[in-house]
Amino acid sequence: MDRALLHLLHGDGRASTKELAHAAGCSPSTAQRRVAELRRAGLLYFDVDYDPRVILRSRIAMLWLSVAPSALDAAGTELAHHPQVSFAASTTGPTNLYAAVNCKDNRELHSYLTGPIAALPGITHIESAPVTRTFKRAERTLRTPHIP
Repeated sequence: MDRALLHLLHGDGRASTKELAHAAGCSPSTAQRRVAELRRAGLLYFDVDYDPRVILRSRIAMLWLSVAPSALDAAGTELAHHPQVSFAASTTGPTNLYAAVNCKDNRELHSYLTGPIAALPGITHIESAPVTRTFKRAERTLRTPHIP
């Protein structure tokens, strides 16, 4: 059942509960529950591709932060709740916290970096890289993948 759900969602992440149930040969409530369980287990996630101009946040930037290990959980949790953050994760290497952020313009990005980011607990170093141009974004795949 899970493979059928994942296969359909890979081709169309907006498939309805009814379509998922039909593909998996189960009831709509079972399909909905199974998708929720797959998401909770981290086996299924949805990546949304959008035009940042639609939500008036056209300045995209990547941030790499070095945080004292004792403050990593607190800083990461706080960072993940910032409305500017579309993705945040703990990492390994010279930096241990990453974030993708979306701001209205360069001024807002600067205010964000010198305000909420600078105020995060345990921050020792910050690197940022504004995304000035995106050549290719995620798009729907036309071929059907092999899901074992």
